[in-house]
Amino acid sequence: MNSIDIESKKFLGQPKNFVSIFNALLFDGKQVLKPEYLKDENSELVMNVSSKHVDIIKRYEDGTYLDLFVIESQSYVDPSMVARVMEYESVARMRYIRQNFKKHVPMHTRLPMILTVVLYVGESKWNAAKRLSELEIIHPGFEDMFNEFKLNLIELNTNHKYNTGEKATQDFFDLLRMIYRKQILKEDLDREFNRDALYFAYVVTKNKELLNIYQESEKGDVKVCRALDEMFEESTNKGIQMGIKQGIEQGIEQGVERGVKNTQIKIAINMLVRNNQTLEEISEIVGLDLNALRELKKSI
Repeated sequence: MNSIDIESKKFLGQPKNFVSIFNALLFDGKQVLKPEYLKDENSELVMNVSSKHVDIIKRYEDGTYLDLFVIESQSYVDPSMVARVMEYESVARMRYIRQNFKKHVPMHTRLPMILTVVLYVGESKWNAAKRLSELEIIHPGFEDMFNEFKLNLIELNTNHKYNTGEKATQDFFDLLRMIYRKQILKEDLDREFNRDALYFAYVVTKNKELLNIYQESEKGDVKVCRALDEMFEESTNKGIQMGIKQGIEQGIEQGVERGVKNTQIKIAINMLVRNNQTLEEISEIVGLDLNALRELKKSI
């Protein structure tokens, strides 16, 4: 288990943070799902599905309404993610049936809803399939028979701003957007960020400035943006200076090349005027090809 997996369980596994991910995707941050109705799922079902790399599984209970929620936290683009989520949910449903019904499912029985959210925390663009139809070949004439499946995907490296309704996860979401876009909004310069969100953002991005801020801070919320803004500005300035340096070096190199070329031409003209050597001999001495010497001779 890598550090991102460990920290995602610690940070996203907290009930308030966990439900806020779903509230962000489904209800634009409105607190429809409540953390007090969330229960850890420790059944054999979780052991089976977790072995297939699902990160966090919890059960939501509100009266008779039961859901099994899954968060899949990915730090890289997985081309088969659609198929993996389908497998997770199929395994979960079959486990539930085997554990709750001895022989068969009674007529009119309704199973708990299973909802999977893929939280993508990588910097590169998600360029894998988001629907099963983007992964499988659908032959002409079979479109109406094909059963579509869609990922519930949250991408933190896009321009879309999610509203989680919970400070810790909102701070984490916004920190990643700032790091990936290398841009701090003016109104965020003095904003204070949740310390746990700051550390999780460091684990995900490996940004050393975030780690420095975390280590220098004590308990409580932390101001981050001014240090990040200075880092982004310094990085931009370094890029500009490097571009200027490369431009100067390239200009000098081109100038030297032009100077050498002009010298070759002058020597060749003098030799052609004397007319005591063949074009082949002049070409070998000055380094100009025969076609160039012939054109030069015409212009004299």
